[in-house]
Amino acid sequence: MALESIFKKLGFTGDKTAYAELHFWIMCSSMIPIINIYITLSSVEIVFLRTLAATVIVFGVVLYKKVNLRVKMSHIVMLFFTGLLTAIYWVLFVVAAKKSNTSVTLVGIATTPIWVSFIYPVVSKKSPTFTEVMTGLSALFGVYMIFSSGFAYSEGMFAAILAAFFAAVVTILTSKYSKKYHYLVITFYQMCGAFAATALFLPYFLKYISKSSFHTPTSLDIVLIIILAVIFSIIAYSSIVKVMQKITPFSVSLANNVSPIYGGVIAYFFFGDSELMDIYFYGGAFMIAFAILAMPLARFFFKLDELDDNKSTT
Repeated sequence: MALESIFKKLGFTGDKTAYAELHFWIMCSSMIPIINIYITLSSVEIVFLRTLAATVIVFGVVLYKKVNLRVKMSHIVMLFFTGLLTAIYWVLFVVAAKKSNTSVTLVGIATTPIWVSFIYPVVSKKSPTFTEVMTGLSALFGVYMIFSSGFAYSEGMFAAILAAFFAAVVTILTSKYSKKYHYLVITFYQMCGAFAATALFLPYFLKYISKSSFHTPTSLDIVLIIILAVIFSIIAYSSIVKVMQKITPFSVSLANNVSPIYGGVIAYFFFGDSELMDIYFYGGAFMIAFAILAMPLARFFFKLDELDDNKSTT
């Protein structure tokens, strides 16, 4: 609420306030790969502790604000399911950050609108439009350019693109409930689902994948995980759920396209020249950005507003 008031005092009104708040949190969230790189734990361990802390804290906030948690059982199941998908998204996000760097991770995540443009018509039972198909093909060409040069961070890029797929599904499914329930209710059930999924998977991960016992987090690890839980899992996540009440899922994912710019600049101050990539990477990144921006520009100039027509049904 305080953040909305600040933006309104700065002259933002109506949906502009929502967009300003969205970009603020995207800028903040672009630091998540940097934070994950500094945490010494594995991806699943990080998400396990992050979702545990987020679930406990958001439950305390719900009790303090006396928010009614009563939800239809079928909707609870779906919110738990989106929590499961969120956990997968976060694990892949951490894997991408640790296997590559901030710039690569955020460019991969920036493909989320491409996934949304293909998944949304399926969910809404509409055939993909010519614009959506061309957007997807252009983005795929950008990905091909990145990988064609013997790209050193291919594993991280692949994990980030896969994470973007799950982020797109979560965005679309969450938008369907953002207008029905309080944002803290949605956040609580999704964090519960994310924690439950991670807790169930953790023993298998430790025994068969990492083949090690649970690592004891350092003091810095604990501080950074609490920051992830409080600022990003609760405050930022809840704020974006609120934003979804006013703007479309595609617009939310489209705004994420600027996160590589925010993150790349911030990461350069932390890691220096290690964040600089070759011409093929930047060429591919440009193609991905062009593909994502092409759809709203086409809708503006040629009145192709297929996704916006569905705004009231999200």
